[in-house]
Amino acid sequence: MGIGADEKKPLLVQLNGQYYDIADFASKHPGGAKVLNRLAGEEIGEYIRGGKRIMGVRHEHSEAAYNMLERYNVTTIQKGDPLIESKTGMLFKVGSLGSEYWHWIHQPYDGTLRLFDSDLLESMTRTAWWVVPSVWLPIVALFSVISVVSFSSSADVYNSILLWSAWFVIGVLTWTLTEYSLHRWVFHWKPSPESPNQILLHFLAHGLHHKTPMDGDRLVFPPVPAAMIVGIFYLIYSNTFQWPVFCAFGAGKLFGYVMYDMVHYYLHHGSPRPRSNLHFRKVYHHNHHFKNFDVGFGISTSLWDYVFHTLGMGPL
Repeated sequence: MGIGADEKKPLLVQLNGQYYDIADFASKHPGGAKVLNRLAGEEIGEYIRGGKRIMGVRHEHSEAAYNMLERYNVTTIQKGDPLIESKTGMLFKVGSLGSEYWHWIHQPYDGTLRLFDSDLLESMTRTAWWVVPSVWLPIVALFSVISVVSFSSSADVYNSILLWSAWFVIGVLTWTLTEYSLHRWVFHWKPSPESPNQILLHFLAHGLHHKTPMDGDRLVFPPVPAAMIVGIFYLIYSNTFQWPVFCAFGAGKLFGYVMYDMVHYYLHHGSPRPRSNLHFRKVYHHNHHFKNFDVGFGISTSLWDYVFHTLGMGPL
């Protein structure tokens, strides 16, 4: 039984800033598909010019190879795509992709998509990165102070700060597990190609990000829907923990979320120093997008990728 369009994974390589989806060519490659799979998500300029070895082989490609590669240029493939070129809202049309949806979202588009006809609704889908810490960090600070003051009613200041610190760190670690779980089992849940509503739900949750990974105004979570989610967790945790514990734990988890959003934004738009930890994380996340989207789910930490055996790849 053949692989359906919804199951076929792109095989993306980059040359001079352009992405090429060579999945259909891999089996025909004279050097074998293994070589191309090894280079998935990578800039191939030095390899194709013969400047670098791959799997022990150095080979300078002919002009014909460059011409053949152009057939798989993602930008060329996307020309004429009505969902990409639409000047009106495309959100409620995405469900019509059916079995093509999964492959479509993993062929990245270096631009932005218009989701709604209404300019007002469209503006509400965009959030500048600095809005997130501006809204949530004051709340983190407030609940941290409340926690220390509440603990101090039954302990001295030193021990109150220690208790706050311990529960704050537990909150941060809890966020990292939440982040991993959401990314792996919710955001990478695969919708039924027969259900336009499932496709729409997935596209809103995460598909849009994989389709337009460099759209800077849609990288962080807007505060209004975030506030509703925070409110739900407020009700759960405030009825689970004692008040000072809740304030410390909640502040830590909220701080973990803010750091996640900031790190995620930086991994897409920052320029970390080579060989630094952030450079490793940038390449690690880049490979999740462009090499293998079934591994490397951790954004702020790889801890849970180690635990659940979904470790991705850093720099070659």
